[in-house]
Amino acid sequence: LTVNFRTTEPVIEWINDIFGALIVAEPGSQAAYVALSAHRQESAPVGPAVAVLGAETHAEKLSADELRAVESRDIAAAVSELLHGPSPWSVDDGEGGWRPAIASDVCILLPSRTSLSALEAALTAVGVPYRAETSSLVYASREIREVLLALAAVADPTDELATVAALRSFVYGCGDDDLAHWRLGVRGRFTLRAPIPEEHESHPVALGLQHLQQLHEARLWSTPAELLDRLIRERGVLETAIAGGNPRDVWRRLRFVIDQARAWVDAGGVDLRAYLRWARLQGADNARVSETVLPETDDDSVRIMTIHGSKGLEFPITVLAGMTTKIQKADRGASISFPPDSDPVLRLSSVVTSKGYSTWKSTDDQMNEHERLRLLYVAATRARDHLIVSLHRTESTASTGASVMAGPANECGVSTPFVPTIASRPALRPPEPVAIPDRDTWLTERSDALKRASARTVVAATTLAREAAEAADPGLDKQPRDLDLPPWQKGRYGTAVGRAVHGVLQVIGLADGAGLTAAAAAQAAAEGVANRQDVIERLARHALATTVAAEAAAGEFWRELWVAAPIGDHLVEGYVDLLYRSPNGLVVVDWKTDQVHDDAAVAAKVARYRLQGAAYAAAVETATGEAVDRMVFVFLNDDGPVEVELPDLAAAIAEVKASTAELAETSAVSEAVVEFE
Repeated sequence: LTVNFRTTEPVIEWINDIFGALIVAEPGSQAAYVALSAHRQESAPVGPAVAVLGAETHAEKLSADELRAVESRDIAAAVSELLHGPSPWSVDDGEGGWRPAIASDVCILLPSRTSLSALEAALTAVGVPYRAETSSLVYASREIREVLLALAAVADPTDELATVAALRSFVYGCGDDDLAHWRLGVRGRFTLRAPIPEEHESHPVALGLQHLQQLHEARLWSTPAELLDRLIRERGVLETAIAGGNPRDVWRRLRFVIDQARAWVDAGGVDLRAYLRWARLQGADNARVSETVLPETDDDSVRIMTIHGSKGLEFPITVLAGMTTKIQKADRGASISFPPDSDPVLRLSSVVTSKGYSTWKSTDDQMNEHERLRLLYVAATRARDHLIVSLHRTESTASTGASVMAGPANECGVSTPFVPTIASRPALRPPEPVAIPDRDTWLTERSDALKRASARTVVAATTLAREAAEAADPGLDKQPRDLDLPPWQKGRYGTAVGRAVHGVLQVIGLADGAGLTAAAAAQAAAEGVANRQDVIERLARHALATTVAAEAAAGEFWRELWVAAPIGDHLVEGYVDLLYRSPNGLVVVDWKTDQVHDDAAVAAKVARYRLQGAAYAAAVETATGEAVDRMVFVFLNDDGPVEVELPDLAAAIAEVKASTAELAETSAVSEAVVEFE
């Protein structure tokens, strides 16, 4: 257990020197330090194994914010130099060699979120892309804080402080002059309860209050996730992020927070105020759940994480930042502790404590200090090839990570003082001036752009059939529904019984119907039709009794298969209920719970679903490169199934191609991509 397989030998030597000196055995609080041995004996050919920033103490007196800013600028400059300097640092290429480092090789670890804003500003200033990857850092970012501030104003219409903070945020964009004029000039109030004077409805503050009032009224029948999504969409938060210089990271944070809100709702959360309390806990420094935010696969950015969130991970280049934060934090608010050999002790304020609290406090402070030292040890051992340590501190600084580590770090022979050079920073390319066209030309270009953007590039199979149908049909009712549905209801539409039957047929054994009764009960409960369980089970048994089910069970088959393929200049997509391979080619099966009792009804239904079935077949052929031999509709009547093969499949596919182009060209929808399931 003492052999380290990830880190190079010089970095391990530094870790042993530093933490061997800092971690001293204390009974009941700290075990003795055990030195590590390195499996990797090599060291990177370019770049120091351990680089120390701020090795010398700052002589001038700096406030905590000023010291954080100095540290952040130095870290940003160092990262810029190791990536873009004359000699980019090298990292292990995974194949026994070395390669130049890229941005995603670098991870900056923070003990708390205090330094995040200063670090983000410094990285932006030198043009280094970054992304925050731990949930507590995401909730601590300015964009997320201000979005949640708006929801706080929605949750409590009497909280004028929250309302003013929401109006001043980038979400509503009211300046101090707007707020002052509203209060002093208009004599308006910052509350969602007061009516807005008609003569001032166009005032920036009035517009913000009106929107907050709308969200407040909708809170009773909207989940927190729905309110959050609506706020972001209607206030153009995603679009506003472009002005910040790092929009992809902001978009990713917003998507993460929305996804977490939906998960919170799925777990049983309902009340907006309860959600906001939960969200505040996610951003706490002592939060025990550190959920990593996954980046896009093509996003080459420096990673920023909390040390808690980095446990179990490793990075080619690790930066220990935020070392200006005190290791031993001052007591704030009420607290309760549970000494192992005595009764619990309580602290309500600095003057109100329970008996024995002062005696226990010294022991508790020592244990907390030991825990934070172990946390720094965890951070240092995340490094694979290079470790960068910030030691920025002043003469008066005490009990910070930098002041604690400075002595042994400066004495260690592996430590290399590193002073980034200004010349190595990449020069930011100024934007090229663009000539402003005249208004008529701009309006024409804008109209053409909107026309192109409004055309459907993706057409669903069900959309083709619905556009051709003369009347509404539950079997074609596959419009997008609420994204906040629980997982077992996503992807299935139409009637409740129909959805339940489809859900059952996705999971039971096609050959023997294994699990049918249990699946029918579960799906009936999920769809809110528990009293129709017998109907659902009976219709599913009818499906198993069909010829196509028997043929599919005898060979290779796929169920609830999403398929998308280009048809002409557009993309056709949909979910195929059942696809199987027969001796003559692929067979597409679509289960229908429509009740058809005579030949005329069957013919009418087949005509209505004709383009839908042909679209499935066309998409399958294009996607797989294999021929579709048949497309079969199976109508699950109460008294038995009816199997109907789509006649003249080739002609129907040709009609799909024509209808796809016509539908896409004539549509004028608000999204450039329309996705139906």
